[in-house]
Amino acid sequence: MYEYYSKGFFGYGEPGDFQTLGIWHFLPIIVLVVAVIFTVKYQDKLRGWKNEKGFRYVISFVMLMAEMSYFWRLLYVGDEYGKNNMMNKLPIQLCQWGLICCVYMIISLNDTLFGINFFVTLVGAGIAIVSPIVISRCGPTYFRYYQFWLEHLLPIYCTIYAMTIHKKRPKYKYLWLSYGLMLLMAIPASIANLSIPEANYFYLKLDIPIFPESYPIRVIIYSAIIIAAFHLLYFGYVGAIKLLEKRSKK
Repeated sequence: MYEYYSKGFFGYGEPGDFQTLGIWHFLPIIVLVVAVIFTVKYQDKLRGWKNEKGFRYVISFVMLMAEMSYFWRLLYVGDEYGKNNMMNKLPIQLCQWGLICCVYMIISLNDTLFGINFFVTLVGAGIAIVSPIVISRCGPTYFRYYQFWLEHLLPIYCTIYAMTIHKKRPKYKYLWLSYGLMLLMAIPASIANLSIPEANYFYLKLDIPIFPESYPIRVIIYSAIIIAAFHLLYFGYVGAIKLLEKRSKK
């Protein structure tokens, strides 16, 4: 049974099965863009739709199943090397926490959860979809390909949906709250990285030649990059809103 699933739809292909910047990379992103355009264009109808709340529950359920199915598959099939060591796959990655936050945010429409999701999801999931290196062996003929895109695209869509349909707005204070939570998340991630062989939570042990090998220095550099990315996102958003307001007044 393991042999069948490890080589079938729920298994893995050869290295390079998924090509970054290829059609199967851009296609899911195009679907997201189309969904966002549709949401913005028909926002008034969606806002008054009698099944709007139910729609949000469905999205939250799909996100939850996308996350859970990742671990169900690992338990049954194993990782890319046929190992079933779940200690290397604990749910302490940034995008996983962002998705869990988003599941509750899209149901409750809580302002704090939205603020956290705005920064964590748009930055974390945004980086992941630009460089989806974790699915290099899983193209469109494998389950992992679809699980990956659902896990990363749906939180992005839900964040934009909450902004568009429910007029949620990020606040500067949530930038630092999100960063503080990420520092707390980095504690168990760092402990796991230093104590579990082959663990690479938060991708702090990713082989990047321009970064020093010293783990503490890497943490400091990552922190600086995250703070900069959060500020670029926030002030980019503020600038876009002001530009739209000026155009609407003309």
